[in-house]
Amino acid sequence: MSRTRAKSRPLRSGRPQARGLATRRRVLDAAEQLFAKRGYEPTSMAEVAERAGIGVGTLYHHFPDKRALLLALIDDWGDRELAAGRSRLTPLREAPEGVRAAIAKVLARSSRELGRDGGLRLVLLELAERDGDVRARLARIDQVAVERLGDFLAAAKARGRIRAAVEPHAAAFVMTRALQAAATEVFVRGVSEPAPLQILEGLTDMICRYLLED
Repeated sequence: MSRTRAKSRPLRSGRPQARGLATRRRVLDAAEQLFAKRGYEPTSMAEVAERAGIGVGTLYHHFPDKRALLLALIDDWGDRELAAGRSRLTPLREAPEGVRAAIAKVLARSSRELGRDGGLRLVLLELAERDGDVRARLARIDQVAVERLGDFLAAAKARGRIRAAVEPHAAAFVMTRALQAAATEVFVRGVSEPAPLQILEGLTDMICRYLLED
């Protein structure tokens, strides 16, 4: 009998953990939606709990206050951003249609994803101006993204696929910041002139000239 009970314990202890992870996921998703739409300060913990479909007490069990929730959200969002960044580089690694077309494909995909998540990024950038922890977390996310792209460009340079004069990590910084700035203006601030497609085409041409043409 004792062996049977011992074998059953991991199953019982695992269920609350799985429920806890699922609840945490709902909370982070709810907070991301509300912060992006309404801003950080106007959003209350009660509103996050309501959007997540849980009680306020349950929310405070997972996150002691709204700032702890914010920092956890940044870490989670950053992990997802960096994971997505790896797949964004796939067209450049394969590039059967040529480097220029692959760059255009990567920039178009990145632009769409920045447009989808741009509201949250803008909120976080505003908070970073006055919160050192937010600023440090955003800096870490951007640094890893730039380093990853820089390493990829360095490998491409070694294979002769981009100009020899290009400094890969400087190029990665310029590309990342230029795309973020353009996408923020178009998708978050709502700039409509020139048209978003023209902006993307211009950015693609500028980067391709920078990387490919002597």
